[in-house]
Amino acid sequence: MDLKTLNRIDKLRRLKSRGPETPKWLKPYHLLLMAFMTVFVFGAIIKLLEQNH
Repeated sequence: MDLKTLNRIDKLRRLKSRGPETPKWLKPYHLLLMAFMTVFVFGAIIKLLEQNH
């Protein structure tokens, strides 16, 4: 085996040992979704509290 093949095998082994990685395009959207959901939940709670009074 030449050096290129050995390096490729080593890279694959390292990627496997690290476990599944979150795709780079998902990270900002994930945070945005969390922020939107928290705002939505707080809005719903406030509306419910206003209705009860």
